[in-house]
Amino acid sequence: MTIRRTRWSLVALGVSALLTGCSKDHPSGEAARVAPSAVGAAAAGQKRLMIAGGTATFLIDAPLEKIKGRSAKVRGSLDIDPNDLKASKGEIEFDLDDLRTETFADADKNKAQTDHAKNWLEIGPDVDAKQRDENRWARFTIKSIDETSVPKATPGVPATMRAAGDMWIHGVTSRKSVNVTVTFEGDPPAGAHVVTAEPLRISLKEHDVKPRDLAGKFLAGALEKIGQKIDDSVQISLDLMAK
Repeated sequence: MTIRRTRWSLVALGVSALLTGCSKDHPSGEAARVAPSAVGAAAAGQKRLMIAGGTATFLIDAPLEKIKGRSAKVRGSLDIDPNDLKASKGEIEFDLDDLRTETFADADKNKAQTDHAKNWLEIGPDVDAKQRDENRWARFTIKSIDETSVPKATPGVPATMRAAGDMWIHGVTSRKSVNVTVTFEGDPPAGAHVVTAEPLRISLKEHDVKPRDLAGKFLAGALEKIGQKIDDSVQISLDLMAK
């Protein structure tokens, strides 16, 4: 995600755009600035399924306001090993430029809040085109399946898995794990329906998502004025179809 002083609640929604006050230029600890990665070929024994549709929904459950939004543009792939689900991997991306907030009943308020969210994420209209493109896509790279309720893929039988990997947002990577429910179609799987059983939780501060103007310039003092209408934690839920 210029902010009007009369609409700090809209600014907060900018946060819901997803996602964090530390220095973006030199993040520390687990979070590290990285370039987007390309997906390699599926390993032997894996069946690659492409993300064919779905949604990423966002919630900031702040004390005074629940900020909600969604993106309906998703892409990526899942490399499923039908005989050993723990060997599966994947990469899921969602388009932050497609983010639309749904906090208010008033469409104009939602539009203003959506615009603020994109400013916070440095994908506003006056941000350098190259930087805007780099910030546009958020990516969860599944590096391991740490737990699974069933060892093999069985059509129509939901499998509960613990997926662990890297969440890349706004130039910063953070380690995440999440429980997902996967229902496979066909044998070997010709498709899969993937739903997060719990939200991925992202820190705005860790990912340097904070009040900015149209060109991405930090607005000092804005967070203090927003107060309890914003929270550092953004909850991201996924509902995806892969074919």
